[in-house]
Amino acid sequence: MRHGACLSVGYHRLMEPSDSRSQLNVRISPHGAKLIDNKRIELSKHGATIPSRSDVLRFALAAYLGVDVSELGVDGRQSARR
Repeated sequence: MRHGACLSVGYHRLMEPSDSRSQLNVRISPHGAKLIDNKRIELSKHGATIPSRSDVLRFALAAYLGVDVSELGVDGRQSARR
């Protein structure tokens, strides 16, 4: 990563047995957060809303893995339902 952006990823299994999704805890440097926020603003120019940081990370992960973002699942919170 450039400019000293720090990234660490933790894995946490959701405890709800009926929920088949997993949650990732991602910690980044303030500079990394700023880069994500800049991308959020850039992406908002192409849609009706500003995507969440989670949305941006989901888009980036899908691109990195070479899959459609729909294959990664959707966050269950109201803010992610756009």
